Amino acid sequence: MDMGNRLGILLLSRFYLNKHTFDQYAIETKYTGTNMRKVLHVGPCNTPGGMAKVIEILSKNPPAGWTATTWQSHKIGNPIGKYLHHKKMIKTFRKLIATSEKPDLVHIHTAADWSWRRKSEYVKLCNIYSIPCVVHIHSGKFSQWLGNKSSKNVISFTTIVNFSQCKVVVLTKGWQNELSNLIGQCSVINNPVDPSLKFTNTIRNEKQIVMLGRYGKVKGHEFAAKLLQKLRQEYDPEISMVMTGTNKFNIDGLECHRWLSEKEKTKIMESSGILIVPSQYEGQPMVMLEGMQFGMNCLVSDQIIDRPNLVNSAKYGDIDEWFNSVISILEHSGDKNEIKAVANQFNIVNINRQWHELYQSLSD
Repeated sequence: MDMGNRLGILLLSRFYLNKHTFDQYAIETKYTGTNMRKVLHVGPCNTPGGMAKVIEILSKNPPAGWTATTWQSHKIGNPIGKYLHHKKMIKTFRKLIATSEKPDLVHIHTAADWSWRRKSEYVKLCNIYSIPCVVHIHSGKFSQWLGNKSSKNVISFTTIVNFSQCKVVVLTKGWQNELSNLIGQCSVINNPVDPSLKFTNTIRNEKQIVMLGRYGKVKGHEFAAKLLQKLRQEYDPEISMVMTGTNKFNIDGLECHRWLSEKEKTKIMESSGILIVPSQYEGQPMVMLEGMQFGMNCLVSDQIIDRPNLVNSAKYGDIDEWFNSVISILEHSGDKNEIKAVANQFNIVNINRQWHELYQSLSD
């Protein structure tokens, strides 16, 4: 195969992706005599949310001896558009892995339900073409979707991942305990904190609360808005909140954004006092780890398992408990440097040691 055809195959993934994607094959290593292995991250790379952020961090900071690229498996749009995009990307993926330029390992990022139904096709192709793969479960409702051990979803999932070159990874030991009873052995690797986030001693508005994330019925935006109103009416009218994911609310003290750039998000987090995550379902919230990296006091739903030290929790949906918890934080704020120190366990160096070991175990 001549050089032009080689480069054409390598760029198959990029051809079909949105021009704003952060993916790029590190093709220079192929022709400079270095012996770098290639991992391909499959997932919703350009869809706002925590999973995309994890993919971005891991693809920009691959383990030693590896290069990384991404594969946009999902697009925002109507169901027909999503389906057509999926079929197109699966077809192109099949072409790529049938060539000598195929990746050495495919890292598949998935949530539950339709996310897994799409990703399962990638896993099946990896099995057919003898390519090692990682199935990386991000969802906080995967066990609920699976159901009991004899359910159709459990049987289907375990059948698809049951080959020697496939390993399942979950986010925390709590998820390992919960899911291993249903799907068998799975490894634990935490989400990483973005290494570009730097802790500063910026003067903060300790009375400013932040809620960051995409809008969804299980994320708790309506609850957060009610919490702010209660705090301003019954405790302190100077308390404010910045919220992303929607601009549907018109409430005193609430600043809404559909989404923020990384620069804008950083500015808000380093200048605010409290981060809240009132979600019903979360795997391991990236925004919680980012908040800790900035030394923020974090208050999260008790539905989030394996909460790091110094992260506060309140009962999901209990407005009075959240009200009292916010007041407690305002009156007895945690030490920002201590919170930042706890976040260090999630730095990319520590996380990459684990990914390196897992990748090597599949590719040796």
